Amino acid sequence: MGETGRTILVGYDDTTASMAAVRWAAELARDTRAEVQLVHAWTWPLLGQGVSGLPVLDPTGPRNQARRLLDDAVDRITGTFPEVPVSAELVAGMPREVLEEASGRGEMLVVGTRGLGAVMGTLLGSVSRGLLHDAGCPVAIIRSDQHRAGPVLVAYDGSGVAGEAVDVAADLAAAWGATLRVVHVRATGHAPYENGGEAWSAGHRSRGTLDEGVDRARARHPELTVQSRTLEDRTVAEGLLSAAAGARMLVLGHRGQSRGQFGSTAHATVLHATGNVIVVRRGPAGGAASESEGTGAAADGGSRE
Repeated sequence: MGETGRTILVGYDDTTASMAAVRWAAELARDTRAEVQLVHAWTWPLLGQGVSGLPVLDPTGPRNQARRLLDDAVDRITGTFPEVPVSAELVAGMPREVLEEASGRGEMLVVGTRGLGAVMGTLLGSVSRGLLHDAGCPVAIIRSDQHRAGPVLVAYDGSGVAGEAVDVAADLAAAWGATLRVVHVRATGHAPYENGGEAWSAGHRSRGTLDEGVDRARARHPELTVQSRTLEDRTVAEGLLSAAAGARMLVLGHRGQSRGQFGSTAHATVLHATGNVIVVRRGPAGGAASESEGTGAAADGGSRE
């Protein structure tokens, strides 16, 4: 981040939750000299078609109303963050497809969440698993725009996508003047180690992995305060969720070690996290995650995703 001309995209649906996501994105854009673009998926043309493909209702009124909602949101943000360029786009289509296509031109896609729905309400159902897997940029799931304390926490396991997660997390920590904490989770839900040497070897690998993540972050931002920590928990997701208590942001890769499309660790973490989370599929450089890349936290000697 930090390059002028970068765009932070926000999925906006005129809810309190999505407005919180807009405010969070605008604050980040201010700190990183980026611009914000609101994207609203306008489903009326799809809902207002008869079986013959002819419109059964005039879409002009609903379209104008949707446009006014977007313009009002832009006015509210520019009033609070006058230094941040803000624009809005009304796109006909379903939310997942619209946001997925838009993500290819953004540095980050930001969505809101609320207890009973909003963008993330359906996102964690039919939309989320596809969007978080297929988005062309990191996806930030914002539960609160008021949380401005604590470290930026990033899960790292040595894989390529975990390295991109470290890059994103380091950029955020540098922009916010926050501490970066690199964590590696070892799941305890695996067969016992056969001997002390095997257990020592697993611990040694974890320490080496952490050092690699720390070195990457410091090379990117030498001024950063970087901490590292090896954690053990029943599952990787539970370890990350416990570690994220009090963190300003949790950053992790989009998938685990399996060939599945969206890792169970990433999904469980997003679903149960009480704070803000960023899921990284492709980092700012746009490199695609390979089939073998991890969530950013591995279970040494134990269950792999």
